[in-house]
Formats: sequence, structure tokens, C-alpha cells
Amino acid sequence: MLCRNEVFVDHSTGRRLRLLHIDVDSDEAVTFDMSAPDSALPVVESWNRLVEMEQNGRVTLDEGQTALANEKRASVAAQQRRDAAFKRIEPLVKKTELFHKETRFSLIRERAAEVGCSVITLLKDLRRYWFGGQTRAALLANFHRCGYKDASHRSTAGRKPSLSSYDIYQITQADEVRMHAVIKNVYLRANGLNKSTITDAYDRLLQAHYSYNDGNGKRHIKEKGERPTYRQFSSFLHKHYSFEAITRRRKGNAEFERDFSAKLGSALQDCLGVGHMYEIDATIIDVYAVSKHDRSRIIGKPTLYLIVDRRSRLIVGFYVGLEAPSWPAAMHAILSIAEDKAALCARYGVEYSPADWPAHGIFPGMFLADRGPEMTSKNSSNIVTGLGITVANLPPQRPDYKPNVECGFKLLHRSIADATPGYEPPANVMKRQGKKYDKDACLTLDELISIILKAIISYNKKPMPGYELPVADMLSGVLPVPAAIWAREAPARAGALTRYSVDFVRFSLLPDDKAVVTGEGIRFKGCYYKMPTAEQNEWFVRARKGTYSVSVSYDRRIADSIYIHDERDPQKYYVAKLKDKCADYLGLSFAEVEAYEAMKRKQQPVYEQMTRQLTSELHEHADEVAAQAKKLTLVATQGKSRSARKADTAEERQTERRLRRQVEAAIPDQMPTNYVQHADAIAPRIYDPEPCDATSVPADSVITPPRKDKPLTLPERLRLKRMEIENETA
Repeated sequence: MLCRNEVFVDHSTGRRLRLLHIDVDSDEAVTFDMSAPDSALPVVESWNRLVEMEQNGRVTLDEGQTALANEKRASVAAQQRRDAAFKRIEPLVKKTELFHKETRFSLIRERAAEVGCSVITLLKDLRRYWFGGQTRAALLANFHRCGYKDASHRSTAGRKPSLSSYDIYQITQADEVRMHAVIKNVYLRANGLNKSTITDAYDRLLQAHYSYNDGNGKRHIKEKGERPTYRQFSSFLHKHYSFEAITRRRKGNAEFERDFSAKLGSALQDCLGVGHMYEIDATIIDVYAVSKHDRSRIIGKPTLYLIVDRRSRLIVGFYVGLEAPSWPAAMHAILSIAEDKAALCARYGVEYSPADWPAHGIFPGMFLADRGPEMTSKNSSNIVTGLGITVANLPPQRPDYKPNVECGFKLLHRSIADATPGYEPPANVMKRQGKKYDKDACLTLDELISIILKAIISYNKKPMPGYELPVADMLSGVLPVPAAIWAREAPARAGALTRYSVDFVRFSLLPDDKAVVTGEGIRFKGCYYKMPTAEQNEWFVRARKGTYSVSVSYDRRIADSIYIHDERDPQKYYVAKLKDKCADYLGLSFAEVEAYEAMKRKQQPVYEQMTRQLTSELHEHADEVAAQAKKLTLVATQGKSRSARKADTAEERQTERRLRRQVEAAIPDQMPTNYVQHADAIAPRIYDPEPCDATSVPADSVITPPRKDKPLTLPERLRLKRMEIENETA
């Protein structure tokens, strides 16, 4: 059913009409043509005919009716215009005779004479009144429609600034093309180091397109009126490029999403409940620690890993140590979820209560991490294969995707800042000539862990004023406390939560490999290990006949021991310790052991070269001595058979031994300076004091005479003397 002031479409003519007045008794309906608001006038039609057309579907309501103006948001000037126009036509709009063309203009002329305005003015006001739905708001001045939407249609020709004499520059389509090019290539340059301002881009525009060279080749910028102004350029920029487009191009998508994008969602919208998602991340603690063995030595700032449940914001695991953010440190944090909390608190002197650890041993369905070295390495696949947990690596530079663990770092630092010596505020790190907080360092790593542990317990028990509790929880009296939220929702999630023992988690996270059993021990990555079980089962004895491999698990951080898996029982394992021959590797990581082994491998070519060289020198010397000995022996054995040479072996051996004893065992009168001098001193008493004469030796057996600067050695003298004796005997 059509109602007053509704807009409908007459499909027989295609016109949009507004129904201004209905008189059922007289079968009259007054309509106004919305398609021609500047020239149309009310038309009286048959009401019954309109009803019949509506029933037949030839008349339907217009879904895109003209919106009514909002009087509350209009300016004061627009409201004044409205009041003045309505005052002029108010007596007319109350008369139904205004809708009939026979009496309309006579009423308008009379009212125009009364208010002192023209008929045209009243007609404009009436048309606006009818077009806008016969309300006062329809007469508001449309100041917001002043001006032009497109700069190319704006005409500023002939208009000059009031205080200047130059002409206003008319922006053309060619100017717009140039501005687009400069904005994209200078101001919106897509790199992270873009420091260009709008002024820089405007200067580049003038330099490239609105300048000229004089007769001397000097570059000049055109005068005002011959080029676009800075205001025109700036307006063009902000009109054609939105704030988001500008920021994305200048800052990058990652920084825009992190610092400038609208935050309309919630971190909980994809979380099914407690224990579904754990957020994990690492940071450097803002506290200097000292050595446990010497408190005068500073060991720097430790690493902190936190694991936070997304739903309840409960801290379920942590790690504080000197390992850099890496898989070994992350593995220790994950292992702490199942670690014995009573023993942990007792180790660091913190009071223990089971209620402080409601998520003990419970592992999530998904770990959320950034693209750090720990969760992007191949080792993180152990979480998936060993524990059946999904690992989700979030986009880089998006801390808002894991806000709970990021805020956990901030809250923990804030809670310990006042009471922790050696705490350095983050703002002081980059401050020029900042305070030296490392002078206050006095906490060992164990003492700092004790403080962090207590801070985590306090964090899990503190209320969160900004946390939005469900209505049911508020009615049940549940406080917005992480531990309370977990305890409240955990029973409903019991079927989806999984608990693992610490041993199972350790073996699931530690990397697996193969070690070789040899006769010297269990060889693994350059180290040799032993264990009582292997000795009792004669592993090493059987390995002397042939080596074989065994499955092992190991911690990359230390090479002191490894886990040997029992091949028959998957749940059984043994601990193997380093042998004494590898004692130098005690306390080292496998990375350090690998470095030392690599150094050894690099030295092998050097060792081989030295061995080959020394062997070559030995062979050269031995060949020379043997060649000379063969020559002498050939001369001495001429005419003798082999049996004759061996006939007096015992006597010759005794004679030779007696001569050697007199040389080797003789006690000198005084301590000689060296053995050669001692031999030279006693040789004349043993042998013929006459000097050696090489001429008495046959030519083919003569020893090379000594050089003047090098006397004969004792063995050479002995050989010469023996040859003389043999010649005399012959």
C-alpha cells in the first residue's frame, strides 16, 4: 500500500513520483515528478487508479528513495537558510488548493507580494519542499555540494589572489600525469629507507617539468602562475591517494598492518578454549647477571623464553639461560611444561603450590611462533612427529598475531624492574651517554631464575582488568585471573587436552641419530662413549669382529653423555658417558666438538706431507749408507764363500762387542762436553794412534775423504780401523 511522501516508480511511463497528498473521499492523489525537480509541479491523479496499478504490479516502491537531510548536522548558515525559506512558504503548504493548477499561481503571487520576494523564489522553495518529502529539513542549504568533484572541470581562469599579481595556474590533464609519476617514483617509492617528504616530491616535479635553461646553461624554476603551486600538488596527492595507500607504499605492508591498520578482530576468535593454542617467543632479559663462581665478573643479559596459553593468558612454560634464541633453548622451555614443578620450586627456593600450576604437563593442539630460528628449523618437526602438535609460523614483523606472549614480556619486566639490581630500562640501551646499569649487577643466573619464577607465579594469580569474561563466568563469580580461567574452562576441554610425561617429551624433542659400536667404544660425532651395560653385554668385544650401529638421542648443548635406545624395548634407554680418551671434550657442545674435529681433519694433509717428507729423507740417507756398505762389503768378501763368512760369527760378535763396550762404557777422566769429543779422546787409546790413511784402502772401496771443515765421525773411524785390521790379518 502506498503512503504519503513515499516514492514509487510508474512502469508505464518510467517516472519516479513522490506521493504528496491523498484524499480518498474525492478520489484524489497528488504526485510530484522526482525526475525533473527543477521544473515539475504537483499533479492531481486518481487514487483508485494508483491502487489498481499497484495491485497489478505496474507501480512499485522505489528502493533507492532520496535520503532525508539531517538537521542536527547542518551548519548554522544552512539552518538560517532553512528557516527563512520555510517562513516564506509556511502559509502556502498548509493549503490543499496549492496542488491544483487553477488556484496555485494566484496563491503564490499573493504570498510573494506579502513577503516581498519574486514568484520564482517561492517556486524554488516549494519544489525543494516537495522534492525533499515535505519537511523543514528539505529546505536546508546544500553547501556541501558547492564546488566541483573533478579538478579537470574546475575553472580558475581570470581569478587572481587578492595580495598577488600572478595568475592562478590551471591544472591540465598533462599536469596530472606528471604529478602521478613524481608521486609514485619519489614520494611513494617502495623501499624501507624512503625519507622523501611532499616538499621533496614537489621540488622534483618542478625540477623535472617546470624549469628551463638560460643562455648560460643554468637551470631556473618557472615563476608562479606558470607552474602548479605546492598547495595544488598537496591537494592532488591527498585527493587521489588514500592514507592507507600512502602508508602502505611508504612503510610497507608489514609495518602498516602492525602499527596503522584497524584492530577490529580479537585474538580469541579462532581459539577454541584453554589448551588449544600456546604462544611461544623469546627475548633478552633487561637484567645484567654475574658469574656464579666470581661475582665480580658480568656474564651479560640472559635469554627468556615464555609459553603462554592464548585463551587464559596463563604462563605454562619458560626458560631462563645463556643460550641464544634457538631450538635448544626453545626445547628447554617446551620441556618445562612437563617438568616437576615441586622440584623446580625447591631448587630455586620458591614456595610451591599445585594450584599455581593448573596446566602442568598439558600440551596444546598448536604452537604459535614467529619466524625465529627455533621454529623454522628442521628440529621443530620433532614437535609434530613426536608430540602430534601443529606448529604455526606467523608472518614476520607481526607481534599483534601473538599479543599475549609479547605483553607477557612487558608485564614480567615491569614487575621485576623495581626490585632487581642490574635492571636496565630498554630506553637506556640506545640513549647517548646513558646510565651504566651494569655497575649494579649482582645477581647470579640461579638467583635471577628464582625471581623470574616467582614473578611468573604472581602473574598467573593477578587479575586482568581488561579481560572480557563471558557472561556465564561473571555470573558464576569467576575472576579474570589466568589460573582461575584455566581451572574454570579446563573440565569442559578435558577431551581435547593431552598430558605427557617429562621423559616422553624429552625423547620426543631430542634429535635422533645413529652411533657406531667399535672395539674402542661407542663412536658418535667424533667422541667415544662407554656404559656398564655395554661392557656387561660384551658390545665392544663383539665389535672387534665387526662394527654395528645403535640408535641414540642427544642434546646438542653438551657432549658429556648421550642416550642409547634399547633395540628390543622402545621404552628403555641407557646413558653413555664420555671415555677418558675424550676427556678434552667434557663440557663442550657438539658444535664445539665438530669444530675441533674439523680442525683435526684440516691438519691431516699437513701431517701426511710431513710424514712423506721425513720418510723420503730417511730413505735417501739409508740408500746412501747401504750403497756405500755394499761397495765395501763387495771388496771385503772377494774370494770368500757364504759359509766362510758365517764360520766365526760368535768370535767376531764377541770382538765387536768388546770394542763397542770400550767406546760406549768407558768412564772419562772428566765430563765431556759432548759424545763426539768423548769418542775422539778415547779412540787413540783403543786403536792405532796413527791417523787414518785412506790411500791404504782399495780404490773401489775408499770412503769419501772428509772435507776440511768436517772431520770423520766415530763410526767412520771405526770402519776404517776395522778394515786396516782385516787387511793386516789377511
